[in-house]
Amino acid sequence: MKYTLLTLLVLAALIVAFGAGCEENPAASYKPYVVNTNDSFHFQVKDFKNHDTTTVYYWHMLGSAANIDQSAEFKGGSVSVTIADSALQQVYVTDLKATGSYTTLSGTPGWWRISIVMKGFSGSIDFWALRK
Repeated sequence: MKYTLLTLLVLAALIVAFGAGCEENPAASYKPYVVNTNDSFHFQVKDFKNHDTTTVYYWHMLGSAANIDQSAEFKGGSVSVTIADSALQQVYVTDLKATGSYTTLSGTPGWWRISIVMKGFSGSIDFWALRK
C-alpha cells in the first residue's frame, strides 16, 4: 500500500490524541505498591491525582492484633482504611489524615480484610500493618 504524507500525519495525530485521552483517566494510572505476606501488609501510592476507588485486600494474619504505621500527604479528597478480622469484626478504622503509629483491636486470626476507599484523593499514602 502507498500512504501519502497527509495520511501518515493524520494517523500519527490520532494515535497521539488517543494516548493523551488515556492518560487523563485516573483509574488507568492506579498502580499501588503492595506487599501482602503472612503477618505483614504494606500499601503505598505516590503523587495520585483525583482518584475515586475502593480496593479490598485479604491479608493472612496469624496473630490477634497488628501494629499500624501510617502517613499521608493530602492535596485533596479523602482516604479511609477499614480492617476486619476473619470473623468480620472491625478491628481498625481510620481516615488516614491522622499520621503515626497505632494498634488494632484484638481480633480472630485468619484472613483479615483490608478495605481502602479513596474519594477524589490527590496526594501520597504509606500504610503498614504488621503482626503485633
